[in-house]
Amino acid sequence: VKALAGIGFLALIAAAIVSETWRKPLIVVAILLTIVIAHELGHFLIARRAGMACSEFFVGFGPRLWYRKRGETEFGLKLLPLGGYVRILGMTNLEKVDPALEKRTYRQAPFRWRFATIMGGVTVNFVLAF
Repeated sequence: VKALAGIGFLALIAAAIVSETWRKPLIVVAILLTIVIAHELGHFLIARRAGMACSEFFVGFGPRLWYRKRGETEFGLKLLPLGGYVRILGMTNLEKVDPALEKRTYRQAPFRWRFATIMGGVTVNFVLAF
């Protein structure tokens, strides 16, 4: 506990020292990550509404920094904050899927739900821009 308090104190001092220099870039990164999360959430919510199985919802790329599994989906953060993704089972015909989950794949969903899933992220972008 003392070590964590010491690390927290040092982090506050470091933040105070670099706050003027790093404030604007950190704000820009935070806004971009918020946009990425909202965009991916648009895909995710519609895919789930359509009954598709989503195995991952991550912000960033590269090695995992943190993740938590809720239900069948892993939510997490990766090292490079350059985007994000939602992994929906069966996005391609080449992807191997457990036969028990085949009915819940993207490729088995009706066209209207596949189209809505893809447009979910785009629609969120337009709403945010408005």
